[in-house]
This record gives sequence, structure tokens and C-alpha cells, in this order.
Amino acid sequence: MKNNVRFDLSDYLIHFFRDIDMDGKNAIVLPEYMGWHTLIEGEFLSSALMLRAALRNGRLWATWSYRNAIRTIYGPDPAVCFTDMPISAFVESSRARHARGEAMGEVALVFPKSAIRKLGAHPAIYGLSQHVSDWPIGDGSEARIIPTECLPLAEQYRYVSYNDSTDWTHEREWRWPCRVPAQVPAEDITQWKEIPGLDFYELGITGIGAIVRTRAQAKLVVSDMLTKIDNNVARPDTFSFVLITDDLPDPSALRDRDALQSALLEATVDIGKYFEVDQRTRLHIDQQFEALVLQVANSAPSPEDGEAGGCWLWLHDGTDTFTRMLLATGRAFASNNGRYLAELPEFSHSWNLSQREDMTKQLAELVREQLEVPCGSFSVSDSLDPDVEPFHAEGHDHNISYYNATWMY
Repeated sequence: MKNNVRFDLSDYLIHFFRDIDMDGKNAIVLPEYMGWHTLIEGEFLSSALMLRAALRNGRLWATWSYRNAIRTIYGPDPAVCFTDMPISAFVESSRARHARGEAMGEVALVFPKSAIRKLGAHPAIYGLSQHVSDWPIGDGSEARIIPTECLPLAEQYRYVSYNDSTDWTHEREWRWPCRVPAQVPAEDITQWKEIPGLDFYELGITGIGAIVRTRAQAKLVVSDMLTKIDNNVARPDTFSFVLITDDLPDPSALRDRDALQSALLEATVDIGKYFEVDQRTRLHIDQQFEALVLQVANSAPSPEDGEAGGCWLWLHDGTDTFTRMLLATGRAFASNNGRYLAELPEFSHSWNLSQREDMTKQLAELVREQLEVPCGSFSVSDSLDPDVEPFHAEGHDHNISYYNATWMY
């Protein structure tokens, strides 16, 4: 609609993440297990860590948005919260509010407003016209139910307090209600998927973007996006941009839509380039790799009986040209857990697992030294499934993009 083309309106809904102090008043229910790739030390969880965790799990949690141990989401349904402030306004506001120590981070996932609206999200309702004499207080565990003659039960998740002392209209909030009841009590939650929420991969949402502060954060987020595409959880059109706010001019210069689009192009990482395949490069890399594999196989000791299991070359950077080309040949794949693994059929199972691990370590050393590609060996015991519990992983530290660790931010 032409009347919607204004600097103060947006085609997107933004779900921002905040820093969390697990010893503080804004602590959350944190799953005990979020994948082999997530490493938590200490009590501080950065907003960037939480954004990457959401990307990897494909779910935005529906919460009660507790404040001082009281639910601020009314009615029987928790909700996922968004803001429809323009991207320029979000960048400007989040910088200022984060600097003041408010519960607003500078990183976010960005969704087309039309897609989230079609899933049932609506703008918040700020205040009521009708006076409520018996206001639901709640004690943290109880639902806060507004009398239905004032607001229908199905719409109560949208209500936000608005009075002389409380004004949240600057949030320009939208909410999506989660109508599926929790299957696991909060105190028993051990995995991300046990917290109800909006599953954006399963729902087929396309055109998702991300807002991050730094190029280092962008590289990690792009790696996560590529991994979800490469292991067929997401599609190439699921993601559209990664915006680096440190590369932007003064946010006030982005209020014009044309200026915003131009800045987005300048400060955005192009995800599509990682799926471009130059056939000459692909063939050259495939031949280089096969030569090194055969060099190790031909010099290996005689096969011996022993433990069985799967063994692969673990390629540590999914954005590296070498990895992209091996994916194109079918030699490599992305596991469900997010590792890029190269198949090694030349290292047949006539060699036991320990022998194949030694051979893969030799191969990794050759690839690192001769091709300058970061890699190592990876194996599982008594299984050919790379997503079961790891048996051995060699040749890496915990700062590679596979990991989402508290000390990386």
C-alpha cells in the first residue's frame, strides 16, 4: 500500500536478544543441553550467544516476559515478542538503551512482517477503554486473566499496561501467541525444543535477516545460516541478509527508505555467493584432495581387527572455498549437529577405527600444511552416525565457528 511507504514504518518485525545474567533478576530457564556445539561457562550469556542458539535450534521461545517475578504477558498463552520499529530506529535505540544498561540487546533476527502476521501475530494493545476494578496481580506461577467482558481471553496476550506512570508505546510491540501448552515443567527442561515457541524453519518462513554489531559476529552468524541450509533444515531463500551495524553511517541517515536499502547493501553479507560453484575450481580442489587421501591410504599399515565406528575429516570453516567445493562434489556434507565432514571411502573399514583415526590425523596435517585449510579428524564409536556422541575430535580449539561458547563474545 502506497500510504505505508514512510520513513517511520517498516516491512519487518524485529526480535531482539538481550544479555542475560543468570545470577541476576533477569535470569531465564536455560536448557541443560543445547547441542555438542554450545559451551557455557560462567553466569553471563551474551545477546550474540542467544541469537546464535536460536538460529541453530530454529525456535524463538514463547515466554511470559517476567518482570520482578510477575508475568507481564496476560491470558492463558505465552508469546513471542517483536518490535515493528524501522531498522534505523532499532539500531539507534538499541545502542542507546544497551549503553544505559537496559534489557535490550543490539543483535536481532529480522522477519518479514507479512509472514509473521499470517502466522497469527498482532500489534500489542496498549491499555483498555474499560476500567478493571479487580486487577489480576499474579504471583509468578499463575496466569493473569483480565475479565473477559473487558478483553476476550484469546486476545489477552496482546495487552500491555498503559497509564500515567507506565508507557511502553515506544516499543511498537507485536506478539505471536503460542497456543501449544508446555509439555515439560519449567524446572524439568533440559533441551531447547522443550520450551514452546515459534519454529521458523518448520513454518517455512523466508527472507529472514540478522542484525549484528561486528564483522566477527557476522562471520559466525553467516556460518550458522549456511550450516542450516547445507544440512537441509533451511532453504537458500530462508535467509536474506546479515547487517553489520558497526559498518553503518549515523542511523539517522537511514530513515529514508532508499538510503536504508543502499546502506543495507553496503553493510550486508551476501549469503548467495557461497552457493556459486566455479567448475574449474571445484575440479581442481577435488583432485588435490583425492591425491592427498590416496597418499595416506597407500602408505598406511596393514589392516588389523579392532573397534568399529565412523571416521571423517572435519572441515572447521563452512564458508571456506575448499569446503564449499567439496560440498558441491558430494565428498563433504553438513551433519545435523553442524559439523562439515568429508567422506573418506578410501580409508575402508578393513582398517579398525584406531587405524583410520591415525590416517585421518595424517590427512588433516597434510591438508592444513599444503592447502592451508583448517581441519582435523572426527570419529564416533560403534556407529556410522556422525550425530551420536563424539568419540574423538582432534586438531581444533573451541574458538572455531562450529562452537557457540560464552567466551567468544
